[in-house]
Amino acid sequence: MKKTYFGLLLALGITVGACQQDEATVTTEKPTASKTQKSKLMRQANAWKTTPISKELVHNQQNISHYAFDVHALQTLIDNSTVTYVWFDLGINAKNQITFTATGEDVNDAIVEQVTSKIVSTKTYQANFSVFNTVKDISFGDKFNHILTNKDAYQYLTAMKSAYNNFEASLDQEGQRVERFGLDAMVVKRMLMTQNIHRLGLFLGQNKKQKMTTVFIGMDQGNNLLIDASTDISTAGKAFDFTSPCPSFCDSCTYCKQYCDSPWWMCCIGC
Repeated sequence: MKKTYFGLLLALGITVGACQQDEATVTTEKPTASKTQKSKLMRQANAWKTTPISKELVHNQQNISHYAFDVHALQTLIDNSTVTYVWFDLGINAKNQITFTATGEDVNDAIVEQVTSKIVSTKTYQANFSVFNTVKDISFGDKFNHILTNKDAYQYLTAMKSAYNNFEASLDQEGQRVERFGLDAMVVKRMLMTQNIHRLGLFLGQNKKQKMTTVFIGMDQGNNLLIDASTDISTAGKAFDFTSPCPSFCDSCTYCKQYCDSPWWMCCIGC
């Protein structure tokens, strides 16, 4: 199904950190793309669909702090004019850890580019979620549908710890295991506009429906969470969610239509 998205973004510059080779790589659906890299990502995604949710896997996830996406690599992905939607695909690596890959797709659902993330363990990084209780929320009205309130962000992130007690149930989406979480490319672009962002952290959370979800938070060069009370809504550091989980919402048009009343955030012409 053809889908077209457009939105008005403020013409603001963004300073990003240099792309580190051990943090993220970009692959493209072009002849010059690495066949080995694409094959590996496909194997990881397919393995996720059938891998048992074992005690080992749960233990491994409890030792993962978050997934770090290099801002430069993501910016390259969404700067591609043919990318209209970004899926964050789950996979399983050789260490029996869940992986996340950002997959940019065009209006025909064809893969354009992919960006891998770096797994950051709790041994090397402990996120300070208390910041959500100390920073005042900004009123965004209905302009930014994907921004979590600080209260909800704190609840989602801290609830994930107990969600591992019944991890398989939190992964279930209408009888099927969740395979990917999607966002309109414009939402990803807004996340990357966060002031002083150096990398984008993908944290796992549990939403109010007791299901696992993704919580995206910008991080600065010192790995501090970028949550602030800036009055500039176009660059304020916030937590982002409301991704569409597949298989519940595998057609991005179906999910997009929930937000068509938004004044500029996303429209669904062609859906």
